[in-house]
Amino acid sequence: MIAGQLGFLSEPASEPLENYHDQTGRAVHVEETQTYLDDELIIQSGMVAGDVPKQTERVLLDGHEIDTETRTVSRRVASKFVADVSGEGWVLAERTHSSDLEHEPDWPFNEFSKVTGPEISPVRLKPWEFVRTQRDEGRTFTVEMSTNESNLDDVSIEWGHGALKATAVNADVGVALTTFWNDVHIRLVIYASGYLAIWEPAEMKPELLGRFINEEIVPIATFDPAAEPEEKQGVEQSTLGDSGVDA
Repeated sequence: MIAGQLGFLSEPASEPLENYHDQTGRAVHVEETQTYLDDELIIQSGMVAGDVPKQTERVLLDGHEIDTETRTVSRRVASKFVADVSGEGWVLAERTHSSDLEHEPDWPFNEFSKVTGPEISPVRLKPWEFVRTQRDEGRTFTVEMSTNESNLDDVSIEWGHGALKATAVNADVGVALTTFWNDVHIRLVIYASGYLAIWEPAEMKPELLGRFINEEIVPIATFDPAAEPEEKQGVEQSTLGDSGVDA
Protein backbone atom coordinates (compact mmCIF):
# COMPACT_ATOMS: atom_id res chain seq x y z
CA MET A 1 0.00 0.00 0.00
CA ILE A 2 1.14 3.54 -0.79
CA ALA A 3 0.05 6.00 1.87
CA GLY A 4 1.00 9.28 3.47
CA GLN A 5 0.36 12.94 4.17
CA LEU A 6 0.72 15.31 1.24
CA GLY A 7 2.67 18.55 1.55
CA PHE A 8 3.32 21.26 -1.02
CA LEU A 9 6.18 23.65 -1.52
CA SER A 10 5.32 27.35 -1.53
CA GLU A 11 6.99 27.32 -4.95
CA PRO A 12 8.76 24.56 -6.90
CA ALA A 13 12.39 24.02 -5.97
CA SER A 14 15.05 25.02 -8.49
CA GLU A 15 16.71 21.60 -8.25
CA PRO A 16 15.69 18.05 -7.25
CA LEU A 17 16.43 16.79 -3.75
CA GLU A 18 19.98 15.93 -2.76
CA ASN A 19 21.29 13.88 0.14
CA TYR A 20 21.62 15.92 3.32
CA HIS A 21 22.72 15.33 6.89
CA ASP A 22 23.98 17.37 9.83
CA GLN A 23 25.63 16.72 13.17
CA THR A 24 22.30 16.51 15.00
CA GLY A 25 21.14 13.38 13.17
CA ARG A 26 18.81 15.12 10.75
CA ALA A 27 19.09 13.61 7.29
CA VAL A 28 17.45 13.22 3.89
CA HIS A 29 18.56 10.16 1.94
CA VAL A 30 17.46 10.00 -1.70
CA GLU A 31 17.43 6.33 -2.62
CA GLU A 32 16.11 6.69 -6.15
CA THR A 33 15.73 9.47 -8.70
CA GLN A 34 13.86 8.71 -11.91
CA THR A 35 13.37 11.11 -14.80
CA TYR A 36 10.55 10.91 -17.34
CA LEU A 37 9.01 12.92 -20.14
CA ASP A 38 12.29 14.47 -21.31
CA ASP A 39 13.25 15.66 -17.82
CA GLU A 40 9.84 17.29 -17.21
CA LEU A 41 8.96 14.79 -14.46
CA ILE A 42 11.52 13.92 -11.79
CA ILE A 43 10.23 11.57 -9.10
CA GLN A 44 12.40 10.83 -6.08
CA SER A 45 11.99 8.44 -3.19
CA GLY A 46 13.93 7.65 -0.05
CA MET A 47 14.05 8.19 3.71
CA VAL A 48 14.08 11.24 5.96
CA ALA A 49 15.13 11.31 9.62
CA GLY A 50 15.00 13.92 12.35
CA ASP A 51 14.07 14.76 15.92
CA VAL A 52 10.54 15.57 17.05
CA PRO A 53 9.28 16.69 20.48
CA LYS A 54 7.52 14.26 22.78
CA GLN A 55 5.86 14.99 26.10
CA THR A 56 6.58 12.70 29.03
CA GLU A 57 4.98 12.71 32.46
CA ARG A 58 6.93 12.10 35.65
CA VAL A 59 5.11 11.13 38.85
CA LEU A 60 6.59 12.60 42.05
CA LEU A 61 5.82 11.08 45.47
CA ASP A 62 6.39 12.89 48.77
CA GLY A 63 4.81 10.86 51.51
CA HIS A 64 1.08 10.86 50.80
CA GLU A 65 1.35 13.72 48.33
CA ILE A 66 1.39 12.91 44.64
CA ASP A 67 2.45 15.39 42.01
CA THR A 68 3.16 15.17 38.30
CA GLU A 69 5.68 16.91 36.13
CA THR A 70 5.40 17.19 32.35
CA ARG A 71 8.56 17.48 30.33
CA THR A 72 9.21 17.81 26.61
CA VAL A 73 11.97 15.59 25.25
CA SER A 74 13.21 14.80 21.76
CA ARG A 75 13.02 11.49 19.99
CA ARG A 76 14.42 10.44 16.64
CA VAL A 77 12.01 9.29 13.95
CA ALA A 78 12.21 8.33 10.29
CA SER A 79 9.80 8.20 7.36
CA LYS A 80 9.71 7.02 3.79
CA PHE A 81 8.85 9.62 1.16
CA VAL A 82 8.05 10.13 -2.51
CA ALA A 83 8.50 13.61 -3.97
CA ASP A 84 8.39 15.85 -7.02
CA VAL A 85 9.93 19.02 -5.62
CA SER A 86 11.15 20.64 -8.84
CA GLY A 87 8.01 20.06 -10.93
CA GLU A 88 4.60 20.39 -9.29
CA GLY A 89 6.33 20.78 -5.93
CA TRP A 90 4.97 18.10 -3.59
CA VAL A 91 6.14 15.60 -0.98
CA LEU A 92 4.21 12.52 0.14
CA ALA A 93 5.45 11.51 3.61
CA GLU A 94 4.55 8.12 5.04
CA ARG A 95 4.83 9.34 8.66
CA THR A 96 4.27 12.81 10.08
CA HIS A 97 4.57 14.43 13.48
CA SER A 98 3.39 17.70 14.94
CA SER A 99 5.31 19.85 17.39
CA ASP A 100 1.91 21.00 18.68
CA LEU A 101 -1.06 18.63 18.80
CA GLU A 102 -3.40 21.51 18.06
CA HIS A 103 -1.72 22.23 14.74
CA GLU A 104 -1.00 20.47 11.48
CA PRO A 105 2.04 18.19 11.24
CA ASP A 106 5.25 20.06 10.51
CA TRP A 107 7.66 17.13 10.39
CA PRO A 108 9.16 15.92 8.04
CA PHE A 109 8.17 18.89 5.87
CA ASN A 110 10.45 21.20 7.84
CA GLU A 111 13.36 18.84 7.11
CA PHE A 112 12.74 19.05 3.37
CA SER A 113 12.55 22.83 3.58
CA LYS A 114 16.17 22.87 4.76
CA VAL A 115 17.15 21.11 1.53
CA THR A 116 14.80 22.67 -1.02
CA GLY A 117 14.69 26.25 0.25
CA PRO A 118 10.97 26.99 -0.26
CA GLU A 119 8.71 26.38 2.73
CA ILE A 120 6.72 23.14 2.66
CA SER A 121 3.33 22.86 4.35
CA PRO A 122 0.71 20.11 4.56
CA VAL A 123 -2.29 20.72 2.35
CA ARG A 124 -5.95 19.81 2.53
CA LEU A 125 -7.68 17.79 -0.17
CA LYS A 126 -11.22 18.01 -1.54
CA PRO A 127 -12.48 14.41 -1.88
CA TRP A 128 -15.82 15.59 -3.27
CA GLU A 129 -14.05 17.14 -6.24
CA PHE A 130 -12.14 13.92 -6.87
CA VAL A 131 -15.45 12.05 -7.07
CA ARG A 132 -16.87 14.75 -9.33
CA THR A 133 -13.90 14.40 -11.67
CA GLN A 134 -14.49 10.66 -12.03
CA ARG A 135 -18.09 11.35 -12.95
CA ASP A 136 -17.36 14.22 -15.32
CA GLU A 137 -14.63 12.23 -17.11
CA GLY A 138 -17.06 9.37 -17.67
CA ARG A 139 -14.90 6.87 -15.81
CA THR A 140 -16.13 3.61 -14.36
CA PHE A 141 -15.90 4.12 -10.61
CA THR A 142 -17.48 2.78 -7.43
CA VAL A 143 -17.67 4.65 -4.13
CA GLU A 144 -17.07 2.16 -1.33
CA MET A 145 -17.22 4.48 1.68
CA SER A 146 -17.64 8.11 2.61
CA THR A 147 -17.23 9.53 6.11
CA ASN A 148 -20.19 11.42 7.54
CA GLU A 149 -23.25 11.85 5.37
CA SER A 150 -22.91 12.15 1.63
CA ASN A 151 -25.00 12.87 -1.42
CA LEU A 152 -23.20 11.23 -4.29
CA ASP A 153 -25.75 12.30 -6.89
CA ASP A 154 -24.73 15.90 -6.25
CA VAL A 155 -21.21 14.77 -5.34
CA SER A 156 -21.22 16.65 -2.07
CA ILE A 157 -19.94 15.42 1.27
CA GLU A 158 -21.02 17.12 4.46
CA TRP A 159 -18.30 18.67 6.57
CA GLY A 160 -17.23 17.05 9.85
CA HIS A 161 -16.57 19.18 12.91
CA GLY A 162 -13.84 19.06 15.52
CA ALA A 163 -11.50 17.03 13.37
CA LEU A 164 -7.82 16.54 14.02
CA LYS A 165 -5.78 17.39 10.93
CA ALA A 166 -2.93 14.99 11.57
CA THR A 167 -4.12 11.49 10.69
CA ALA A 168 -6.65 9.71 8.53
CA VAL A 169 -8.24 8.01 11.53
CA ASN A 170 -9.44 11.34 12.91
CA ALA A 171 -9.73 13.21 9.62
CA ASP A 172 -12.97 15.01 8.91
CA VAL A 173 -14.13 14.18 5.38
CA GLY A 174 -13.05 11.21 3.33
CA VAL A 175 -14.05 8.93 0.48
CA ALA A 176 -12.85 5.47 -0.54
CA LEU A 177 -13.44 4.34 -4.09
CA THR A 178 -12.22 2.28 -7.02
CA THR A 179 -11.71 3.86 -10.41
CA PHE A 180 -9.96 3.36 -13.74
CA TRP A 181 -7.31 5.94 -14.54
CA ASN A 182 -5.29 5.56 -17.75
CA ASP A 183 -6.47 1.93 -17.93
CA VAL A 184 -5.11 1.28 -14.43
CA HIS A 185 -7.46 -0.07 -11.76
CA ILE A 186 -6.95 2.08 -8.67
CA ARG A 187 -8.46 1.57 -5.23
CA LEU A 188 -7.79 4.40 -2.82
CA VAL A 189 -9.00 6.57 0.02
CA ILE A 190 -8.67 10.36 0.17
CA TYR A 191 -9.18 12.47 3.28
CA ALA A 192 -9.65 16.22 3.50
CA SER A 193 -6.83 16.30 6.05
CA GLY A 194 -4.40 15.73 3.17
CA TYR A 195 -3.93 12.00 3.79
CA LEU A 196 -4.28 9.55 0.93
CA ALA A 197 -3.71 5.81 0.62
CA ILE A 198 -3.62 3.64 -2.49
CA TRP A 199 -4.40 -0.03 -1.85
CA GLU A 200 -4.47 -1.21 -5.47
CA PRO A 201 -2.17 -1.53 -7.19
CA ALA A 202 -0.14 -2.49 -4.13
CA GLU A 203 2.94 -1.04 -5.79
CA MET A 204 3.17 1.70 -8.40
CA LYS A 205 6.19 2.67 -10.42
CA PRO A 206 7.43 6.13 -9.44
CA GLU A 207 6.49 7.48 -12.86
CA LEU A 208 2.91 6.22 -12.55
CA LEU A 209 2.50 7.47 -8.99
CA GLY A 210 3.95 10.86 -9.91
CA ARG A 211 1.64 11.23 -12.90
CA PHE A 212 -1.37 10.20 -10.82
CA ILE A 213 -0.64 12.74 -8.09
CA ASN A 214 0.13 15.49 -10.62
CA GLU A 215 -2.98 14.86 -12.72
CA GLU A 216 -5.55 13.79 -10.11
CA ILE A 217 -4.47 15.01 -6.67
CA VAL A 218 -2.82 18.39 -7.31
CA PRO A 219 -6.04 19.87 -8.81
CA ILE A 220 -8.02 18.99 -5.65
CA ALA A 221 -5.43 20.33 -3.19
CA THR A 222 -5.85 23.58 -1.28
CA PHE A 223 -4.21 25.55 1.52
CA ASP A 224 -7.66 26.81 2.60
CA PRO A 225 -8.52 25.14 5.94
CA ALA A 226 -12.19 26.07 5.53
CA ALA A 227 -12.74 24.48 2.11
CA GLU A 228 -16.18 22.90 1.96
CA PRO A 229 -18.25 21.15 -0.71
CA GLU A 230 -20.33 23.39 -2.93
CA GLU A 231 -23.99 22.48 -2.89
CA LYS A 232 -25.91 24.03 -5.78
CA GLN A 233 -23.66 26.61 -7.34
CA GLY A 234 -20.01 26.87 -8.28
CA VAL A 235 -17.77 28.65 -5.82
CA GLU A 236 -14.34 29.97 -6.66
CA GLN A 237 -11.76 27.76 -4.91
CA SER A 238 -8.31 28.57 -3.56
CA THR A 239 -6.67 25.55 -5.16
CA LEU A 240 -3.17 24.74 -6.20
CA GLY A 241 -4.35 23.69 -9.63
CA ASP A 242 -7.15 25.00 -11.76
CA SER A 243 -10.17 26.85 -10.37
CA GLY A 244 -13.06 24.88 -8.91
CA VAL A 245 -15.55 22.95 -11.02
CA ASP A 246 -19.17 24.01 -10.88
CA ALA A 247 -21.41 21.53 -9.13
